[in-house]
Amino acid sequence: MTTVTDWHAHLWPRAYVDFLDAHGQDCRHQRGVPPGDDSPAMLRRRLQQMDDSGIDRQVLNAAALYPGLAPPGRNAQAARLANEAMAEAVRADPSRFAFLGMLPLPLVADSLRELDHLMNRLGARGVVLPPALHGTSTLDSQYDPLYAQLDRARAAVLYHPAGSRAGPSLCPPDAVTWSVGAIAEQTTLVLDWLAADMSDRFPCIRPIVSRAGGACFLLDPDTVQGVATSTLCFDSHTQGNAAALHLAERQVGRRRILLGTDYPFVRDARLAETVRQFRAVAGDVYRAARASRR
Repeated sequence: MTTVTDWHAHLWPRAYVDFLDAHGQDCRHQRGVPPGDDSPAMLRRRLQQMDDSGIDRQVLNAAALYPGLAPPGRNAQAARLANEAMAEAVRADPSRFAFLGMLPLPLVADSLRELDHLMNRLGARGVVLPPALHGTSTLDSQYDPLYAQLDRARAAVLYHPAGSRAGPSLCPPDAVTWSVGAIAEQTTLVLDWLAADMSDRFPCIRPIVSRAGGACFLLDPDTVQGVATSTLCFDSHTQGNAAALHLAERQVGRRRILLGTDYPFVRDARLAETVRQFRAVAGDVYRAARASRR
């Protein structure tokens, strides 16, 4: 049975957030967004809003709260804690939830171990990754062993911004961290993916670029001509910019545009409107999915 799946939905387990806080990582942004944690009451509230908005299933992730602790070895502890808690939330209602795991990048060996645990023991659908880390693309060749394992597992990879600035800017830092920086991260990720021939080298990975690929579909078509024949998919979260969503759909087709809401940043009435915008783009694909459940 086909389900309508939200591929861009956040959950920040309380134990994970507490661990990061205890070791000096600022988590105030995530703590201030209900219903974003894994308490039973918050999960019930999440399910009610999914029902009200016509969402059958959410694939949960803990981005953009990537572990960034010192010493780096603590990142492996943090990732394991996040993943175990996410799996527990999914086990509470596996018909409505799945999840994408966290990895302790840039530690490749630790990430390979955690990926094995994620896919073979916890039943994750894949992982969530930032487009870049410490100024280096996460598509850099140093991560090839990780991508090879993701390819063998036929895993989904959601590329979600880390909120970094993309190069020098005359704007105040607070003005570019998300409103501009996230768009730059996603646009660069698409260009890096094409330049690295990732679709040919790792054809079994399901790559999903959040925020409809940033600004990549505003570029010269020759610059992104490989997008249409790549394996890249794009989620529909464009912060209400329906025109950007239609640009993406015209380039890659509606079947490669996946529902993405950015829940719980988008919730309540805004959640229903986000799903409505997706339906306007997905058209027959969405209607067929809904009809199959009747």
